[in-house]
Amino acid sequence: MKNIFKFLVCGLVAVMLFSCEKDEDQAIASLKSNANLSADKTSIVLTKPNATQNAIKYSWSNPDYGVNLAITNQLQFAVQGTNFATPKTIDLAAGTKQISYTVEEFNAILLGLALTPDVASNVQIRLKSTLGTSVTYSNIISLTATPYALISYMYAPGAYQGWNPPTANTLVSANSNGIYIGFINFTAGNLVFKITPQTNWNNSYGTNSQFNSSTNTIPVIYNGGGDIVAPGIGYYQATIDTNANTLKMIPYQMSLIGSATPGGNWSTDIDMVWDNTLLKWKATATFLSGEFKFRLNHDWNQTNWGGSGGVASTSGANIAITAGVHTVLFDPYNLNYSIQ
Repeated sequence: MKNIFKFLVCGLVAVMLFSCEKDEDQAIASLKSNANLSADKTSIVLTKPNATQNAIKYSWSNPDYGVNLAITNQLQFAVQGTNFATPKTIDLAAGTKQISYTVEEFNAILLGLALTPDVASNVQIRLKSTLGTSVTYSNIISLTATPYALISYMYAPGAYQGWNPPTANTLVSANSNGIYIGFINFTAGNLVFKITPQTNWNNSYGTNSQFNSSTNTIPVIYNGGGDIVAPGIGYYQATIDTNANTLKMIPYQMSLIGSATPGGNWSTDIDMVWDNTLLKWKATATFLSGEFKFRLNHDWNQTNWGGSGGVASTSGANIAITAGVHTVLFDPYNLNYSIQ
């Protein structure tokens, strides 16, 4: 009987302790107030000459759970009216309570929202706070912002060029919106590469994924992952989206074809090569007197361009050229061409 009494007492104590622990967990997880976010500006016009100057500062207080907890914070930016459906998200360092951006840094964030350069747009900003599986949001603050157009670059050093960042092929973001496009000619046995923000190895993008016949887009990891392996040999267009951390690669051989190319009957392509110094497709060849168009992958079912006056268009007319040796250049970023 005495032993039974001891067991009952121990059981009661255990239940009480478990109940206390559950109550403590609930107390810790009980949100008392959401985070509060503020900024030192409500309107801003960014200009390139001021790129290195301070643009804006955000300050915040963490959500209050009554005790100090390891909370993960992110700033979210969204175009007003989108209800943060696809926000631009910035990870914030643990323990910080404010962040400042230079004009150049903040301009890149705004262009990442696809804002029109030199036009005032309304942006909303909030703080996203995560504690375990619990997600809370701060108040939303508004900003009227005018970004400026700015081209920016990334690089793709790899086996195809000796793993040398200063001479690697360039990826271009025409308006610094975080999406960079470049063209690389891969040779047999030299398919591996990485992507770097500068012409050095200080930082890079790698991956733990592989392209295959049904996948032309893979995730990439900033300062992580292994070498990227191109899908195959020949020219590929590489598109890295640093907002979504993805890399897309598709076959991309640019060529000329028309009555002015060999054969004279729209049946023979002149392949162009990528000039990484000019950042243009280039072909030097002997032409017949006639016309031509630019086309992709020797296939009329894929994109082709005509044009006039040096401006290329998918709806453009055939381009006239005289007989003789000419160098033809095609700019895929600005969609213009020249005949020399």
